[in-house]
Amino acid sequence: MIKVETITIKEFRGIRNLTLNLNGENFAISGPNGTGKSGVVDALDFGLAGSISRLSGKGRGALSVKAHGPHVDSREHPEKAVVVLDLVIPSLGNKKARITRSVKNPTAPTIVPDDPDVRAALDQIAAHPEFVLSRREIVEYVLAEPGERSKEIQALLQLDDIETVRATLVKIANATEKELKPIELARNSAREALLRALDIPEATPDAVLGATNTRRAVLGLPPLLGLEPTTSIRDGVESLAAATPNLIVKAAAKADFSSARDRLADLKSEDFSKRTTEAVSALQKLQANEASLTGMARDDLLKSALDLFDGAECPVCETPWEPEAFKQVVNAQREKLAAIVNERKAVEALLEPIAAKMTEAASALRMVAAICPKFSKPMDAAPLNAYCAALTSATATIRKFLPIEQTIAALASPDSAQIDAMLVAVGAALDEIPEPTERDAARDFLFIGQERLQGYRVEAARFAAANRRANVANKVRDTYGTSTTAALNAIYQKVEQEFRDYYRAINSDDEGAFEAHLTPSIGKLGFDVNFYGRGFFPPGAYHSEGHQDSMGLCLYLALMKHLLGPGFTFAVLDDVLMSVDTGHRREVCTLLKTAFPNTQFVLTTHDGVWLRHMKSAGLIKAKAAVEFRKWDVDHGPAEWKSSDVWAEIEGDIAKNEIRRAAGLLRYHLEYLAAEYCARLGGYVSYKGDGRYELGDLMPAAVGAMAKLLKEAKASANSWNNAAVMQSATAREGQFAAAVAASKIEEWQINPAVHFNAWENLSAADFAPVAAAFKKLMAEFVCPKCGGPLYLVKSGHTNNMLRCDCSDTSFSLTKKP
Repeated sequence: MIKVETITIKEFRGIRNLTLNLNGENFAISGPNGTGKSGVVDALDFGLAGSISRLSGKGRGALSVKAHGPHVDSREHPEKAVVVLDLVIPSLGNKKARITRSVKNPTAPTIVPDDPDVRAALDQIAAHPEFVLSRREIVEYVLAEPGERSKEIQALLQLDDIETVRATLVKIANATEKELKPIELARNSAREALLRALDIPEATPDAVLGATNTRRAVLGLPPLLGLEPTTSIRDGVESLAAATPNLIVKAAAKADFSSARDRLADLKSEDFSKRTTEAVSALQKLQANEASLTGMARDDLLKSALDLFDGAECPVCETPWEPEAFKQVVNAQREKLAAIVNERKAVEALLEPIAAKMTEAASALRMVAAICPKFSKPMDAAPLNAYCAALTSATATIRKFLPIEQTIAALASPDSAQIDAMLVAVGAALDEIPEPTERDAARDFLFIGQERLQGYRVEAARFAAANRRANVANKVRDTYGTSTTAALNAIYQKVEQEFRDYYRAINSDDEGAFEAHLTPSIGKLGFDVNFYGRGFFPPGAYHSEGHQDSMGLCLYLALMKHLLGPGFTFAVLDDVLMSVDTGHRREVCTLLKTAFPNTQFVLTTHDGVWLRHMKSAGLIKAKAAVEFRKWDVDHGPAEWKSSDVWAEIEGDIAKNEIRRAAGLLRYHLEYLAAEYCARLGGYVSYKGDGRYELGDLMPAAVGAMAKLLKEAKASANSWNNAAVMQSATAREGQFAAAVAASKIEEWQINPAVHFNAWENLSAADFAPVAAAFKKLMAEFVCPKCGGPLYLVKSGHTNNMLRCDCSDTSFSLTKKP
């Protein structure tokens, strides 16, 4: 993959013109919310991948890169919205490259040098947009339901097609199973018709041959020695005189008639009536929730409602809700939906035997209807055919299930009074048909037998083909599920171990024996963690929000290590540890630094304490950070650059905007004083809320500097170093004069006289105040390099007050 050396952003999102030097190292972007940090994250995302994750995905509606990527004032000129990245590619021997991407044509960046190996490296990172992690993704990894977690993590591992394929295979298997049932009924019906025609108990080759050869012997035909798929049991009959069969084969017709009468009686039986009554009752119970019975569509709607919920209002009706209450209501609906879908399956199981009985009756009655026109006095079969059509239509409605009202109506069998009368007439007509001679009966037997045998063969072949499809579909589904689960299990076991080790490293003080289980199953990924030896629970059950954030980060790191291995060289962590307690921040820094020494992390935070933790722990270098102090739509983010801030303060004074100048001066001094306290060891009284004001910070910074200059003089004097003594004395004098000019010492006597009254001063009164503090702040930096002075401790001896260029360097250790 890559590392970023510099990024230049122009007219992109909330940034007008900004260049940051990352130098291929860990880098922090700090500042209050709303100062432009996310704009830099979006620019990195866009520059490398050509997309902006913040503008895509669930809940983003009509947002798009092309429409909302440019600065609001440049939306009519997307060609002005440009991100330029200077990169180094470790896998290519630290080869350098530049990528320039415009919102006007995000998929066609300019790459220099445009070499195939450079393109391949950039294509790789474009294929892994998960290099940007926000707290939104952390929550999805840790607190999501098993099915959603599986999708999110498989998407990160680029295994998301697994679930798509699995769902497709399940759908195919279900469809083949559903297709099989009516084909099976048709095969059974054809087999019953064959059994009736041949008057045999079972459709085995021996039974068919036995009945067939008996009749062939009567006709003087040779016996059939075997029954192959192409064998015709009437073979040779056509050569006999009077080979044409009667229109109605009496024995077979009477058997078909008897079967039809029995199937119709089944529809009038007490058992059938009891089944339909039970089914109607179950259907009526479901009617109140009929809209939910489609299942997936409504469940998708409910999941979208959870995704779109902003913590305040329902995304559909804009009714105010407490977050937990909203989640409880929606999740209750989803649970209810799952229960209703299960109820539907139970009712469908009640309906299938009823539909099967109707199908059997319709099939049997059609055979009787086929006889009616063949009598010497033809009978009108229209009523029978209409009744069969009504049964078939009712069966289709029952199997369709919805709407329920139509299904209930279909369960009422059609009126069969006219059919009963017809069957009486058909039975009488069959009785009047003369009994055939033995030879005629044998001839008719073979003709009707061959007709029924061929019909059975066709239906049996259809069923066999459908059954093979169903078996194959089920086997493929099961094999795919078993194989992918086993493969994912191996992946997750490795990720689980890495995740556990990372989390233990961060929380070694209280969860050094932490354990976790990632449990994959078809379409799901369970995630349970041990809670202080009391058992395994979902992360959201007992662990605090800070611990959940830590888990999310650790799981992300473990997944990325598995996915990219040594190619994991770049990651953007966008305020992902906002709720990690201060007691574990240093451990997080140590983990990132030691476990991923070859990864360049770009971290954003709105917490200055967290920034100082990163610096003190060595995760980022002292100057590897940018701190934004404000943002406005016209200029974008403004950095904490002293020259810029003092110029802005002086400009406000010149325009007589004292209130604004006073506020900016106070904010700037708070920022500088906090920095100098951290660098010089200034002591500030602890506050439980962690909110330190200028009155707390500035005296501490001034006191620390005065103390260190005094120690520098004492050290130089003890060593009889006249040159250093003179330099330290001069520095101390300058510092004392600057302190006196700022009247900082008065704050100790009467805090009410300092910055709280600044905004009420006139321009003439306030200009000297600003100038005095500007001069005082200059005493905390090296005149040559402009870098702030800092205390270097080496145990109790060899302490130094110095700057980065060492032009200012005072020993603080006295001669023994």
